[in-house]
Amino acid sequence: MKFTYSTGQRPLDGYTIKRGVGKGGFGEVYFALSDGGKEVALKLLKGDQADIELRGIRQCLNLKHQNLVALFDVKADLHGEPWIIMEYVAGETLNAILNRHPKGLPIELVQSWFPALGRAVGYLHDHGIVHRDLKPANIFLEQGLLKVGDYGLSKSMSSSHRSAQTSSVGTVHYMAPEIASGNYDKSVDIYAQGVLLFEMLTGTPPFDGESAQEVMMKHLMSLPDLNKVPPAFKPVLAKALAKDPQHRHQTSAELVKEVEAIFGETVPLPEVKPPSRLEAKPAPKPFDRGRVPFAIPVARPVGKAVEIPLRDRPVSCPLRPEPLTVVPALPFRTKLGELAASMALSVVFAALATTLLAALRLNTDWAAIGTLFFLTVGVSWTVLIPSKFWSGKTNDEWSRRLILMAGGAAVGLGALWLDGWTPNIPGLTEVSVEPATSGLLPHNAIATGAGLISYFALALGLLRWWKVADRRRDSWFSFFPVLATGIWALVLMMVWPWAQRPYGVASLVMASMIVQWVSPWQAPPPPAPRRMKLRRA
Repeated sequence: MKFTYSTGQRPLDGYTIKRGVGKGGFGEVYFALSDGGKEVALKLLKGDQADIELRGIRQCLNLKHQNLVALFDVKADLHGEPWIIMEYVAGETLNAILNRHPKGLPIELVQSWFPALGRAVGYLHDHGIVHRDLKPANIFLEQGLLKVGDYGLSKSMSSSHRSAQTSSVGTVHYMAPEIASGNYDKSVDIYAQGVLLFEMLTGTPPFDGESAQEVMMKHLMSLPDLNKVPPAFKPVLAKALAKDPQHRHQTSAELVKEVEAIFGETVPLPEVKPPSRLEAKPAPKPFDRGRVPFAIPVARPVGKAVEIPLRDRPVSCPLRPEPLTVVPALPFRTKLGELAASMALSVVFAALATTLLAALRLNTDWAAIGTLFFLTVGVSWTVLIPSKFWSGKTNDEWSRRLILMAGGAAVGLGALWLDGWTPNIPGLTEVSVEPATSGLLPHNAIATGAGLISYFALALGLLRWWKVADRRRDSWFSFFPVLATGIWALVLMMVWPWAQRPYGVASLVMASMIVQWVSPWQAPPPPAPRRMKLRRA
C-alpha cells in the first residue's frame, strides 16, 4: 500500500509521520507524533468528497465521550489540503475481530461491546448528529474499550438539512431501507445497530449478495433469517430491523436497554490459561450467566453436548450445532407484498425479453410477439402465485404438481383464445375458430385445443417449478432449470406436431428465467466445517 508521505516527513507543522495506517475513499490515515510526544492519527482528505467529510468532522470536533474517537483539530498544509488531527487508537477494528470469528463473537464480548456501541450512538443522537456509516470497519477496540470513529458521513439532523440527504451514504450491508428515498433521520443508525448486533451474534450480516444492488433490494424486500440468532434476541432484532422506521426502537438507549435485559445479571469471566498443545486440560467450569435465556457454548470435544443450568433447568447445547435450515414464517401481508412485486417485475421482464426477440428476428408479426408475451406472463404467474405460499420441503409433491397442471391447463386455454378460439356461450356445445393469427392453430380446433391444454399442463406438472421460486434455493439464478425446461418443452413439442412455431418452448424457457429473477432469494447458511483428525507424531 503506497502512501503520499513516508516516515519522518512533516506535512503539518508540529507533527512527524511515523507510518501509514490505512487508505480509503476519502483519503489516507497516518500514525504520527506531535513535537511534544503525543501520539495522534492524521487523516489527509482527498478526492471530490473531501468537503462532505470535512463538513461532518466540523460538527463533531467538540464531542467528548469515552466510546467516541476524539477529534482534536482540522488544519490545512502548505498545499491547502485539509488534515484531521484525532485520537490514535492502537487496537484493531471490529471488522478484523469478526473475521476471526466467522460463527459469531463469544457472547461475553457481545454483552460488553454492544451496549458501549449503543451509548456512543445515543450520545451522537443527543447532540443532533446521525452517524450514517456505522459498520465494523469504523468501530475500534483498544484494551477492551470500544470506540466509534469515522464521522465523515455524519450529518446534522435539523430540518434544514434533512432534504439534502441523499442515498449515496453508508455501506450497503448496513444501510436502512429508507435511505433509498433520501428522507430519513436517526432511525438509520438504529437499523445499522440491529445489523451489527446480528453480525456479532452470527458472524455475518443479515443480507448479502453478489452486488450492491442485490443487497439493497434485500434490505427493501426480504426479512432477515432470525433463526440464526439465539431465540431471546429474535424479538429485539425483528424490531430493530423493521422495514418501517416507526416500528423500530425510537432511541439507541431503548435498544440497549432491551439487549441488556436479555443478559440480566452477570459475573466477571474467570481468567483461564490456554492448554498446552501436548497436554489436554479440562475445560474451565462455566460461570454463572444469571438469567440468560439461551445456552452458551463451552469448550468440549466436538459432538458432545454440555448441560448448563439456565433458569433453573438444564439446556443441552452442542458445541457446533448444525446450521438451521428452517425458513422463518413470513406474515401473510409480507407474502402478498412480495408476490405483487414479483408479478409486476415478471411483466416488465417478459416485455423486455419479447421485445428483444422481436428486434433480433427483425419481424413485424406483432400478433405472434403479443402471443409470446402473454404466454410468458401466464406461465410465470402460474408458478409465482402458488409457490409464494409453499415453503420448505414437501412429502406430497403430487399435490403441488396437480395444482401446477391445473394452472398449465388454464394457460393452454389462454393460448387457444389468443389464437382465435371463442366459445359459443348460448349452446355451450359449439365453438367457432377464426383463422390462425400466430401460426399456432391448424384447422382442427378440438385437436389443437386438447394439444395446447395438455402441452402446458404437462410442461408445468412434470417439473418442480416451485424450486426455482423458493426463497432458500441454492443460488439466485441457475442455468440448470432453464436447460431442463427447454429439454422437456422440446420433447413435449414432438408429441404434438401441431405446433408450427416454438412459441410454447420460448414462453416456458423465458418463464423459467424470469421466475428466478423476480423471486426473493436468501443465501443458504454456510456448510458446517469438516472435522479434522489430529495425528500424533
